[in-house]
Amino acid sequence: MTEQTAEPETPEAAAPATAVPVAPPNASLVAPAAPAEPAAPVRPEGIPDAYWDDAAGVKPEAYARLAELEAADAARREGVPESADGYKLETGDPVLGADGKPVTFDADDPLAKAIFPALHEAGLSQAAVSKILGAYAANEVEATKAAQAETAAYVAAEQAKLGSNHATRTAALHGQVIAAIGQDAAEALRSKMTDAAAVIALETLVSKLQGPALGAPPLKNPAPQDPASILYPSK
Repeated sequence: MTEQTAEPETPEAAAPATAVPVAPPNASLVAPAAPAEPAAPVRPEGIPDAYWDDAAGVKPEAYARLAELEAADAARREGVPESADGYKLETGDPVLGADGKPVTFDADDPLAKAIFPALHEAGLSQAAVSKILGAYAANEVEATKAAQAETAAYVAAEQAKLGSNHATRTAALHGQVIAAIGQDAAEALRSKMTDAAAVIALETLVSKLQGPALGAPPLKNPAPQDPASILYPSK
């Protein structure tokens, strides 16, 4: 007989373990976390006290002011030439000089050419430059008028020293100086005839050259004497 081998018994698979649900913690038993304190605002560098609050930070009016400044800067830059050569030497409103004519500037003035690059670098508009030129021109006109008034007062005081006929006196003197030294040389002395002391000094010099009477013909050089008449004068 054939012997039959018995098959080994297969052990039954182990029953899967059943997961035990974990109940959530009772919220009432968990202490709530403390809320984080907000960080203090950091003050930007350079912001004025008027626009800063230590608790709230930048004040709303600071943003409004910033918008105003940006708008003003944009409007200002609209009048800035593209280069320093774009500036014009003109005043905003006409400035009348001491002679009553409008003041003008030399476009080739070396000073203007030297400062225009700095003005352009600073972002100045043509309107601002024109205002600066207007103020400068007005100041120069006032300085010229003051100098002219001072000169006129000085001349009047010197003429008073020469008397009421000062005009006739200086005109005659000028003619005598021309006769003595020539037209060109006499013109160099004409400006000195506003000074009373200079007029008197020239009158004295002319008097010695031409005699006491103004207008007299110049004296001729005396004829040379015979040496014998000098050594043996007649008795």
